[in-house]
Amino acid sequence: MNNFTTPSRGAQSHVPSACDPDLSGVDPLKLTEIRRRVAVVRSYLRIAEPDEGDRAEHASKLDLSINQFLALVRAWSLQEKASALSGSGASKGAPRPKGRRNLPVASKTAAQEVIAAADANASLIEIVDRVAERCGKLGVATPSRSTIWNMLMEARRASPGTDNHATVISRCHVKLPVQKARHLVYPDLTLAVSEANGEIIFASLGDHDLDADKLTEALKDGLLTGPFKIDSEIAASLQLPEMVDFQAMKATAARTATARILGRGIGSLDLIYHRSRSREPHELLRSKKDAPLSSEDAFHIIVEQIDAHNAARNMKKAIIPGRD
Repeated sequence: MNNFTTPSRGAQSHVPSACDPDLSGVDPLKLTEIRRRVAVVRSYLRIAEPDEGDRAEHASKLDLSINQFLALVRAWSLQEKASALSGSGASKGAPRPKGRRNLPVASKTAAQEVIAAADANASLIEIVDRVAERCGKLGVATPSRSTIWNMLMEARRASPGTDNHATVISRCHVKLPVQKARHLVYPDLTLAVSEANGEIIFASLGDHDLDADKLTEALKDGLLTGPFKIDSEIAASLQLPEMVDFQAMKATAARTATARILGRGIGSLDLIYHRSRSREPHELLRSKKDAPLSSEDAFHIIVEQIDAHNAARNMKKAIIPGRD
């Protein structure tokens, strides 16, 4: 079993069961709070004829007014989906703010058009130069390099792939704060991704030795097709069959190649290609309702989003050790 899914001290472990609510559409950082709300609402609904005291008692468990609590009860009764309980009472909560809010529309449109027309293998420097040229001709402000990078990565998230045909194998991190013992960490993720169509063929979380064993097994069984571009650190740990056609790359180059295929991330999850440039996991917990994930919850969410990524490209499910 992938050790990423084993319970860790300090994390709120959760073993899925048949009576679990439908958690689709729920902010991962709100899973603990939403499960708590579902449990309290279900407890209230099991009372045959609840009175004012029952309503007050259950509302206080969630730090809500009676009216807010009853709004949650109504929302759950209509849908029985956990996402219906994501707000406080009638309020569903605003989406987390994104960047680039002050970027002029004309500048954003110009950048988007340049990015859409660019070859998938175009470098950031090339795209920044083209955006600057386009904005100069239009007489509008040129977005910053970091803004163009963010827009490019978001566009590549939905891209079907590049004009190349290798399978890139590299490591990155998933932007989810996970409780491991007394520390918060970002999950490690090893990926084998097709340059041609963006399909995630293989994914493994956590244990690098297990990653290597499972990846070697998949290569020997012919489940991954070459040629391959492989992070040299990963290649050194593999027992590669002699017939495997591969090019070893520096870790940074392999991550860059993966970023060109997947862009900002997979499904609704962001990936971190350069850990040293990212904020610390605890900084993602910006609300008192936010909570780090257990390893089990993080594994489930990541697998779900990898499947969503492949499904959007009409591809089969990825090989993922530890998948049910």
